[in-house]
Amino acid sequence: MIISDWNMPNATGIDLLKKVRADARYKHLPFILVTAESEAPQIAEALRAGADNYVVKPFSPAVLKTKIEETLNKKAKKAAA
Repeated sequence: MIISDWNMPNATGIDLLKKVRADARYKHLPFILVTAESEAPQIAEALRAGADNYVVKPFSPAVLKTKIEETLNKKAKKAAA
């Protein structure tokens, strides 16, 4: 699983996400994007780019745990289908 911030030095989380999804070795890894951007267009962009889930800052450990569990459950259901 990759948990990446949207805003990083030298690249964005969206850039990393696109690179991961373009690489056959890693494209199936669960990917959660962490962002301070709570605007619908940014969230939609992340989902279109292949993010499995997103977390809006600030967040609690409980919220992160829930997002991780949701993401892993979604991936498990897809793998079983």
